[in-house]
Formats: sequence, structure tokens, C-alpha cells
Amino acid sequence: MPALVVLVSTDETRLQQIENLLSAAGYLVAPVSSFPSARELLRSVSPDLLVTDVQLGAFNGLHLAVYSRMHFPHLQVIVTNRGRDLGLGDEARRLGAAFLGDPLQDPAFLSRFEAIVRQHASSGPAIRQWPRKRASATVLARLAGTTARIFDLSYGGMRLAFGDERKVPDEFDITVLDAGITVHAQRVWTSSSPVSDEFWCGAEVLQYDGAPPAEWRDFVDAVN
Repeated sequence: MPALVVLVSTDETRLQQIENLLSAAGYLVAPVSSFPSARELLRSVSPDLLVTDVQLGAFNGLHLAVYSRMHFPHLQVIVTNRGRDLGLGDEARRLGAAFLGDPLQDPAFLSRFEAIVRQHASSGPAIRQWPRKRASATVLARLAGTTARIFDLSYGGMRLAFGDERKVPDEFDITVLDAGITVHAQRVWTSSSPVSDEFWCGAEVLQYDGAPPAEWRDFVDAVN
């Protein structure tokens, strides 16, 4: 499955822009807008990376690095900063985190980020990356007795948007209503949207013979 990235920023516009950057590069992104929300999400999922801004209101990204080192020692943490503060970078590295420049201003950010992902994955299973796309039209799906909107999707999975918070099963069948396609998926993460009143679920489409179902790949290719 694609690498799961927990992304943290209190600036909702910035959060969405960085999420778009990482999603376009093929990563599954779980965005949250506060330190407590990030801490709660880390306790409920097993992400590959944590990417956090330095400034998080009353807290900061270094607090999250310390928390992660204590409770999730194998989680790769990346702290980002809009300014150039060499002392801050030294402190992040002392805590076991990587330190990168502003994702929205530093042209080398994505290449450096991907190098960290490759290094992190070298000690475990290979991380696949598939380009993700945001559905420009409303795409509705049925799962676990309710209807959700497919917010974005890739060969490997999708993000589902619900009108309110709910419990999503560990595994479920999901049917795309207009296309009549049903695939089996598993829940990877859930979180309240930081930019709307929706409740989000990141789901992985389970593979058959090492690849997603052909009808799902065809559907993703056809989505505008």
C-alpha cells in the first residue's frame, strides 16, 4: 500500500496545500490541525511517517517528536519550518527526527522527503506509490450500511467522506453506486476533517495476486 503520512499543521490553508503536494506524489495523507488530534490519531493508526510544522499553537513539532520517540520509536518523524533556524534543525535531529524546509517554498522538499521514505522503507516491506486524484464530481459509494462520498482515490485506496462521525469496520465491501463496482477494502485511518464538518476514513483496496482488481484500476483511470 502507499506510505501513510500523518500531516500536522494548524494553518488549514497550508495543511491542504501540503496535503495536495504529498497526495499528488502518491502518498496516503491523514491531515490533522492540532497537537491533540495528531496524538489521538497516532494512537489509533500505524503510519509510516509523521510530518509536522514546528509551530502548533501552544505546542510545537518538537513536542510531537518527543511524544513519538517515547511511544512509537520506529515512526519516522519529519519536522518542517518556514524559516531557516539551524539550531531548531539540530534539536530535531537530536530527538531522532529529520528536519526539512518549508514544503511550499523549498523546491528540494519533495526529493528530500522521498529520499527519507526510501531510507525508512529499506528496513521493511517496499512501499508502493500510486498517483492519487481528487474526484471533481460527486462519487457516492455504499459500505457497511451507509453512504459515503469518495473524496480522492488511487489504485491502492481511497479517502471516504461521511456527513458525521461513525465507526467504520476493520474490513468492508464498498460499492461505487454509479459504476456498480464492488471491491473489498480495509480501514487504515479515521479522523475528523480539519477543513470541513465531514468525518474522513482512509481505506486500502485489498489486492488480489499482488495487484488491485482490474475493474477498480479501470474505474480510477476513468475518474475526472
